[in-house]
Amino acid sequence: MNADVLDAEDVITRGDCMNKQAEIFLKTCIEYLKEMDETSEGKEIQTILRRSTIDFIKTNKFSNKIWNQMKENINLRVPIPLLARAKELRNDLVQLFGQVYKETQSYAFGDLILGPKYLEDADINYKEYDVVFDSIEKTIIEAIRDAKYVIWIAVAWFTNSAILDELKKKKSDGLNVRIVTSEEYSNRYLLENMAQEFEVIPIKKCGNNRLHDKFCIIDFEYVMHGSYNWSENAKNNNETWSTALDRDLVKKFADEFINLYSKKDSNENWFNSF
Repeated sequence: MNADVLDAEDVITRGDCMNKQAEIFLKTCIEYLKEMDETSEGKEIQTILRRSTIDFIKTNKFSNKIWNQMKENINLRVPIPLLARAKELRNDLVQLFGQVYKETQSYAFGDLILGPKYLEDADINYKEYDVVFDSIEKTIIEAIRDAKYVIWIAVAWFTNSAILDELKKKKSDGLNVRIVTSEEYSNRYLLENMAQEFEVIPIKKCGNNRLHDKFCIIDFEYVMHGSYNWSENAKNNNETWSTALDRDLVKKFADEFINLYSKKDSNENWFNSF
């Protein structure tokens, strides 16, 4: 059978009761990759799995491993924009599923079937949270590389040239990149460079009051936030950086970003103040 074609004769059951099992299986695969595979392909597979759904499909084909054990296929439904890349990574996905699949006396992992995710499934509000305390710059850069459409940044201090270079690459790929930052004197080192490349909105200080946000929205899918400024000095500090794949939380951060961005007209001449 073609691995990407579902033959009705091969299906015995397609249990709705397995939804919870499928959710646990996907989460286990993602956590396994976080710990065991730091390659760019591993990160891509995590992105694909976070946006996909699966069904377990029992078949009437013997596994030929132990007596009377049948094969159980996994039907991975991938969002259409990611489906072509998922097919390129099919061998990696098969290897991953084979490692994570919990074999029983009755069933063993059989094959992987790739197909498009039903559009109505996109309304499922999947949530995932993580936090890191070191290698934060690496985490930010990986998220920027993962972005496909939009990167909105609000950060008080921005002097990290490595992160800026990654943003330039995404801008050249056609992504929408916006930056809100504080009118800190130290930001002058990269500010002119940023202003030439991106939509940059500086927020004026009022006495001792200043913009003190540190967050970044990726594709309106997830938000990163914490204590970490995007500065060279922050690399040597004890900092926190959280990632939330949570639609409601992302909306709140996006609303705050738009509120900050709306100050654009009143701050247009700040670049000439240095």
